[in-house]
Amino acid sequence: MCPIDGTVERRSVMNLKGEEQRTEPRVAVQFQAMVSGSVESEGTGIILDLSRSGCRLESPLLMLPGLSLELRIAIPGLEWALMIDGADVQWADEDRAGLAFVRIRETERQRLNEIVAARLAKGADTGDDAQGELIPFEFQGLEAVLAKDPELAIKKGLAWFAQDRVEFLFRGGSLLSRAFPTCTPKFAAALGQLVKAGSDREADFSLALLQNYLGSTSTDDVLQEIVSRFSHDDRIMGGVRAIINSPSMASVSDEFRLAEAWRIKKESLTRWLTDERQAVRTFAEEHMAELDRMIVLERRRVEVERELRERSRHEDESGHDDGYRAKPF
Repeated sequence: MCPIDGTVERRSVMNLKGEEQRTEPRVAVQFQAMVSGSVESEGTGIILDLSRSGCRLESPLLMLPGLSLELRIAIPGLEWALMIDGADVQWADEDRAGLAFVRIRETERQRLNEIVAARLAKGADTGDDAQGELIPFEFQGLEAVLAKDPELAIKKGLAWFAQDRVEFLFRGGSLLSRAFPTCTPKFAAALGQLVKAGSDREADFSLALLQNYLGSTSTDDVLQEIVSRFSHDDRIMGGVRAIINSPSMASVSDEFRLAEAWRIKKESLTRWLTDERQAVRTFAEEHMAELDRMIVLERRRVEVERELRERSRHEDESGHDDGYRAKPF
């Protein structure tokens, strides 16, 4: 688990915008993201390009310049979603928007730097024209067909996944997320049967697909099947934890929203304790304890930030700071 150290870095929105345009290299990506704070509260989106100071987001959510969003970005190979606490909308054009990262914890900034550096090292093109179509030409027209048949969609998706796991989320996985914007009971049941009868490839494929539904409990049956089959596979179990640890925050609005979202997620895991499979019950017990630790750390982080804000406010009102200097916003 990545530590939560409570350090939040905040930078000028205008400076960020200038840096994004002039100095910060951008990498073309297609990462699934959960988006909170829009006019419509919460939804999903696709990160189209990424830099150390911002990104370009495609989402059906209404995004207006001046809004501050919170992002949870699912990145293949990472157990934990990348958390951006504050991303201000700089511009918006139909379903796309340019965001500047203005509030991000130091641990998450380090992860972001590593992600961008790794993509640059692979030779990712940083030009504006590097972004390909979200749905490749050869997939166009399939969305409506697949939406009517979950088993066919999963069969096709598994074939695409086998061809290129790295690009799956950006191509076939993206198409399936449009065909099934929610994880329906039939879709979840078909995935569960696939995992039950399959190997680690089917488990990896299912975890890749479930990144389309971060924060939803509709995927629990699939996750339980994966835990039952692969409880001793650290890599696969890391993928399960990553999905569980990306909770929904749509109904939570105060400063402790992440801690509260994790508490709700912990409560949802109590249903796992009644599963007849020992591996599922053991995992649930252990991860509920882990969520408890995460909640304590997150609440502590928020309390420290609140104390620093109060101290800064009192210093401003008194006209002196006794040598203390708050970070400039």
